[in-house]
Amino acid sequence: MDQIHNRLTHTLEVASVGRSLASAIGRIIVKRRELPPERSTEDVICIVQAACLAHDIGNPPFGHAGEYAIREWTKEHATELFGNEMTSNLHGVARDWLFFEGNAQSFRMVARADNRDQLYFRLTYASLGAMIKYPWHSKDKRVDKEKKLNVFSSEEAIFNEVVDTLGLRSPGGDVVRHPLSFLSEAADDICYRIGDFEDAVQMRILSEKEVRDIFSKIIGEDTQRPLSAMRAQAISCLTDAAIKTFEKHYDAMMLGERDWSQDLKSDFSSEMQSGLKDIKERYPYIFSHRPKVAVELGAYNVLGKILGVYAKVVRKLSDHHDYDQLSFIQRRCVDLAWGDAYARANQGKDYDWWLGRVMDFVAGMTDNYATQVSSEIEGV
Repeated sequence: MDQIHNRLTHTLEVASVGRSLASAIGRIIVKRRELPPERSTEDVICIVQAACLAHDIGNPPFGHAGEYAIREWTKEHATELFGNEMTSNLHGVARDWLFFEGNAQSFRMVARADNRDQLYFRLTYASLGAMIKYPWHSKDKRVDKEKKLNVFSSEEAIFNEVVDTLGLRSPGGDVVRHPLSFLSEAADDICYRIGDFEDAVQMRILSEKEVRDIFSKIIGEDTQRPLSAMRAQAISCLTDAAIKTFEKHYDAMMLGERDWSQDLKSDFSSEMQSGLKDIKERYPYIFSHRPKVAVELGAYNVLGKILGVYAKVVRKLSDHHDYDQLSFIQRRCVDLAWGDAYARANQGKDYDWWLGRVMDFVAGMTDNYATQVSSEIEGV
């Protein structure tokens, strides 16, 4: 449906809310006289806005369904991908694939200087830091428990450089979150929770009355305003609450003493938290709705075909280091993804490097393009 949110409209909304949050926090920093004289609140705004605009750039086709599809497909084809020595590879690129995470792919896309198609990104370390809400890489033991990460093993060195340059290590050596990452996270949380809920009405999954009642709880009053106006008011109320939370815990934020898991909404009023809990409780119903289930099944089939073909192609290319050794069909696949000149220039690279390029290619697809490529691979 044209009325529901897509990745672009969601990203623009997140950037807008992030700008409002950063503007308010920037004024607080100025008031406390902690902003260097050569800097302004606009610098704080730019850092957060850049992080918000880039936060979903690594999400694969079909959103979260695509993430799950990549993980499941990798798990089922682990030996085919990584060989019989997969256990010894679990601390490298295998973990990047087995625990594939859109947040980590976003960091990869904007942090690497050698990404051919992302040469226009020149994010500052501060903006990169503001993107990271899970301050660890795929080799960290927390990945096994949390099933979340913000950095692949292939970007570990870049991550460490960002962390050390920004001073994001505690006295004990643990990596702490950049203070502004709490703002970009809050902007994303606010927009997707409220946006998804409004979309559920447009898609006739939930009734308007049910959504209005929950929005009223977040706003703190009953109103007969249009649902779109209530949605905007709910976002505004949540934004104000996030600002107050940051200001209340300002010192802990700036000193890196706030735990990574304590997002800003954990300090919201009981009414707001109750409203957000009501939304979360309805997620299983919203996302188990038949069209969405169909999307998830389609994601596995579509992405599995693409990943299977390209894994074999780059395996052969990295084994022989010779583009001309590829079959006709394999060369066509390479040409579709990168072009023969790029493949020849990098044919000496190893398998892990090429697997990263496969993920860049797949994660950069739209839903429709992924479906088209999958069909072309099948010969349709």
